[in-house]
Amino acid sequence: MTEEDKQLIAEYMGWELSVYSREYYYIPKNGKVVYFDLNDAGLCVQEVQKRGEWGAFMNHTWSRWSAQWRDSQASQEFVLHLFNAENFFAAMSQWLKERARNE
Repeated sequence: MTEEDKQLIAEYMGWELSVYSREYYYIPKNGKVVYFDLNDAGLCVQEVQKRGEWGAFMNHTWSRWSAQWRDSQASQEFVLHLFNAENFFAAMSQWLKERARNE
């Protein structure tokens, strides 16, 4: 995931970029450092749901995924794919980029 991807997700989430021990970190309102791990992915899922955009996210992500896979286990593989933080955030940043292009 690129820094641009992280920034895009952080803007969507309302996370601030802060300097902590001479390194830059994204910080949500609760003051916890964002590591873009599965815990942070859970926060993103909650925010997308809260905004009523979960269906749009899943439709976009599934359409990109299913174009690559044609077998009957594609849906099971898809769910497992999103349980990896790197994959989830890559899908989220791709969805946000597509969404911005369509606005």
